Amino acid sequence: MTYDLIIIGAGAAGLFAGASLPNKINGLILEKSASPGKKLLMSGAGQCNLTHGGSIKDFITHYGARGKKIRTVLYRFSNDSVIDFFEKNEIALFEREDGKIFPKSLRAKDILDCLTSQCQRNGMKLCFSTPVENISYREPAEGNDGLYVIQTGSFVFTAKKIIISTGGCSYPSTGSDGSLFPVLEALGIAVKPLHPALVPIHVQQYPYSDLSGISFQNAAVTLYSKEGKRVAENIGPLLFTRNHFSGPGILNLSRYVTEGMQLSLSYCTGKSDEVLIKELTTALSSSSKQLLTELYEYFNGNRNAEGRESEMPKRFLETLCRRAGTDPAVKASAVSRILLRSIVKLLLQDRFTISSTDGFSAAMVTAGGISLDEINLKTMESNQYLGMYFAGEVLDVDGDTGGYNLQFAFSSGWLAANSAV
Repeated sequence: MTYDLIIIGAGAAGLFAGASLPNKINGLILEKSASPGKKLLMSGAGQCNLTHGGSIKDFITHYGARGKKIRTVLYRFSNDSVIDFFEKNEIALFEREDGKIFPKSLRAKDILDCLTSQCQRNGMKLCFSTPVENISYREPAEGNDGLYVIQTGSFVFTAKKIIISTGGCSYPSTGSDGSLFPVLEALGIAVKPLHPALVPIHVQQYPYSDLSGISFQNAAVTLYSKEGKRVAENIGPLLFTRNHFSGPGILNLSRYVTEGMQLSLSYCTGKSDEVLIKELTTALSSSSKQLLTELYEYFNGNRNAEGRESEMPKRFLETLCRRAGTDPAVKASAVSRILLRSIVKLLLQDRFTISSTDGFSAAMVTAGGISLDEINLKTMESNQYLGMYFAGEVLDVDGDTGGYNLQFAFSSGWLAANSAV
């Protein structure tokens, strides 16, 4: 049988493409795993952060250098369109205070069931445990259209058009292992180098192993090249783990990381070093309290009395004092200006040499993939092969954490489906 459309990959982008077809067709979805949407089920810690609230115009900066290129894709099927799609399919959604959009059930399975059901309504059959090993194009002959020939381990399928939505290399246990990239390269399609993104960062001489679980809601994170040139920066949540830095502030910059880069952290944003030194000098100069006590009271004020969480945990300040070379129990008024400068420098410019990231096994997404120069971004169709479309993480697009990657998967899947049919 020759299908009107074959979608390769039953992840978020492929399933949304099948669910978004404008009319019922004779179609097939091929998936190498034994079940669909394995990575979708993991998204948002199983709660499925579908997209983000606000204006779609504000999404552009959340995709690094690729943001401006994919503006048309995002605008054609925006975050509001995603919300409308699921609500029309009886999935109630809600927006959290941080702008993330979730199903009210907080169950990613509800999203997966919705998409697979809609795919089947649109005439798409789902075929699992069927890894694609080769793709070739049979040129049009007299009286016949061109066809795509898809070779799997046991079967050969033919289709008038195909959508490739096989993902990247992140979480390879889900089936997203990058195995189709060599097949695409053999067709002459350019693939940008692949590396992990949205992944924790390891540094040399990590000092916070005993502070695992401590976090800062508004840390300033800056990356510098080996030569000292600023590469990227943002402000966001930072998390200490047993052996690395994590949290959105770290994850969102990980797409730029290479070994040997410098990572600079500021745990106290909004004040310059000179202002901070001046204020701390005034606070410490006549104090009979311990240095740690004075620092804790300065940074946290009356927040505890007001029932709010401390901004600067005491255990962290204790570690900072020791790293600066002093006993946190020393009398505050005895602290020299030189020592105070050392503490402030650690607070505002804690600098480390990056040793690695956690790799694809822990990466939420893949940076790199099919070059956007290969694609007509008004249709998602290949510039080389008529009837070949791309969607989702297989492309050289990766977004920040917060629903931006699923938004691109949905936007590109919708556009590919509506261009192909």
